[in-house]
Amino acid sequence: SRSLPDFTGFMTLLEKHDVGFVSTTQSFDTRTSMGRLTLNILASFSQFEREVISERTRDKINATRRKGMFTGGRPVLGFDVVDRKLVLNTAEAETVRTIFALYLEHGGLVATVEELARRGIRNKSWTTQEGRHVIGKLFDKVSLRTLLTNPVHTGRMRCGDLLVEGQHDAIVSVKVFDQVQRALQDNRRPFRVRLGSHGALL
Repeated sequence: SRSLPDFTGFMTLLEKHDVGFVSTTQSFDTRTSMGRLTLNILASFSQFEREVISERTRDKINATRRKGMFTGGRPVLGFDVVDRKLVLNTAEAETVRTIFALYLEHGGLVATVEELARRGIRNKSWTTQEGRHVIGKLFDKVSLRTLLTNPVHTGRMRCGDLLVEGQHDAIVSVKVFDQVQRALQDNRRPFRVRLGSHGALL
């Protein structure tokens, strides 16, 4: 086990049923106090190793993002992933520009979603590494907001709280992107006013 709580729970279960744990390749036996100490030390180091690996992986991803490189995940509408890089998809890029323009024209997520459905505009269709084809779904409020707030369409990448220049082409200008962000923020204010200063009923 690489988790102390998980390991402790398992050992408690064994003790509840009066079962001891004896290793044939290492010198510990949980029926003795020294054996329990040894096993706890080993479990602590196992968890430590897992946490170090996790930190190194996270640091590597952040370092890659700071260089403006794609770090994996589901492909974004407007781009294809080629050799682990984002490559502009001309047809989809035009669709993304249309979506941004429609939102600024209609001024709301619901109205824009309805217009996108009327035009038959869907989210990204793509093929997994296993060769399975995933068909893009019609937009809803959540998926539309996700697309409109993703800085990757401006040629930038999000790295924590920072925005860095990406190694891919922009689809929409920063000016248009910022206009959409202000509109999204303004459209949320009446809802917050109705619910009170904390933005929640309970």
